[in-house]
Amino acid sequence: MTPRGSARTMWAAGAAVASVMALAAMVSLIGCGAPRAPAVSTPATDPARGTVRSAAPTATSAAARQKLLAGAVAVLDRFDDFDEARGAELVFDRLAQWSRVAAAPAGDSWRPDPLLDTLPERLRAAAPEPLDAVGFAATPDVTFLRDERWLADIARVARGDAVDDVAIATNLFQWTVRSLALVSDPPLVPSETNPGNRWFLPGEILLAGRASAPQRAWVFLELLRHAGLTGVMLATGDAAGGDVRPWVPAVVSDGEAYLFEPAYGMPIAGPEGRGVATVTEAAREPAILEALSLPDRPYRVQAADMQRLSVLVAADAWTASRRMAILDADLRSAREMRIAVDATAMADAARTALPEAARERPAGVWEFPWETVARRRAASDVVAAAAMRELAPLQIALVPSDGAGAGRPMRPLYAARLREFRGELDGPTGAKAAYLAARPGRDVIAAAVRGLPLEQADSARRLYGQMKEDAAYWLGVLTLGEGEYEAAVDYLRRMTLEAAPDSRWADAAQVNLAQAYLGLGKTTEAVAALRADRSPQRFGSRLLADRLEERGPVTPRGPVTP
Repeated sequence: MTPRGSARTMWAAGAAVASVMALAAMVSLIGCGAPRAPAVSTPATDPARGTVRSAAPTATSAAARQKLLAGAVAVLDRFDDFDEARGAELVFDRLAQWSRVAAAPAGDSWRPDPLLDTLPERLRAAAPEPLDAVGFAATPDVTFLRDERWLADIARVARGDAVDDVAIATNLFQWTVRSLALVSDPPLVPSETNPGNRWFLPGEILLAGRASAPQRAWVFLELLRHAGLTGVMLATGDAAGGDVRPWVPAVVSDGEAYLFEPAYGMPIAGPEGRGVATVTEAAREPAILEALSLPDRPYRVQAADMQRLSVLVAADAWTASRRMAILDADLRSAREMRIAVDATAMADAARTALPEAARERPAGVWEFPWETVARRRAASDVVAAAAMRELAPLQIALVPSDGAGAGRPMRPLYAARLREFRGELDGPTGAKAAYLAARPGRDVIAAAVRGLPLEQADSARRLYGQMKEDAAYWLGVLTLGEGEYEAAVDYLRRMTLEAAPDSRWADAAQVNLAQAYLGLGKTTEAVAALRADRSPQRFGSRLLADRLEERGPVTPRGPVTP
């Protein structure tokens, strides 16, 4: 653990509060009429892997293409070193050059995936660019690639030393639950009475560190894809009757579909509470899903529903597009980014893992990612305001006072998030040091707001306070992920719950604090923290608390899930 204050002393007055215009660059809302890069070559399908690969370029063009893509990826790798607008400009410039040296197509074999026909027309029409477009749009496409770079980094780091598919998936799911505090907005299915405001893209979700259950599922499925695993949403109900309802994400491996419950924050436990349950086991043993019921809250899905499951593929307006299919093979070679999905092939693979009665049920495309794009376009001001409320602290800039970085301002909270995604945690340029720098002392804050009108000064102080709360909480999450349980308890209990009991992190801090206590073998304290959870994850917390009390004291061994 980085000693407290060692990084903080490097920063002094000269801090700048983010302006609306500066944050707008981060909150990259999808626009229309953006510049486009030239056309590129035509892809070929590889159904065995559930992805799309471009036609092989010539040896000469392959070297040139890889060099240009390496330049684009290098910027995406260090996006915290750039102004967003300048970084996006550099990435787009290299994409445009890559397009110009791409091999000319011998024919056009690309077709929209037929599974996209299951989407309502209003959602398909909201795509930022036509799916068959072969050039790149500057703002939406660069934002997509930036987000996918972050997700690929997280997948690489969070999988840890796991080797088999289920272990890898479990590690990625634990990262998702630990790192994305559960909130209720936006809902799984919006309505007039509950339209939702936080229609964030994956990168914004990652930066904010807060997600609704469907947003958790979306991020988890993205991480699975970058880890080379097959993940789909499972839905219950009958398509013919119009009552299909997404349920939980599942990881398909060796002919089985393993179940993960993002709303409860836990994998669904297998027989006798061991391992991760499969659909086959959940259909055969009613006790598996019954175990998710509480006396005052029956779990809505039961064993009989396993015969009426259907598959929904998370292929969005980018991963299902022609231009990303073309780019996919070269980006995989550059840095293991998987940015294209063959939805039909993935659905076919997943259906083989369902009970026989469900295998012939029609598959579809999961609507939530498309709904996100549509809602962003229809209510851009509402979404931008929601993003401003959550992401503003990441735009605060501080200037090192000891000459480090040649006096260049750095946004410590933003830098800390990206460094954590990359797994760069320790040392003077690691995430921990940046998080500590995001907790400036009173003298730094006083100097930063000196001279501002009273109302602006009060607003700036609140924003600095939020930045400090965010940094303390995220340090707790980071150290928990490292297995540094004593440090995690200090950050989550003393520096979050005790220092700011009414902060937006209070419930999530209780949930993660419980995991830290379990890592220390303190079952009683863990149960108390779980029972204090009032978030949408509270039902999962209650279940875990009940099961811990039934088990009795545990030997220190790290985080526990049912």
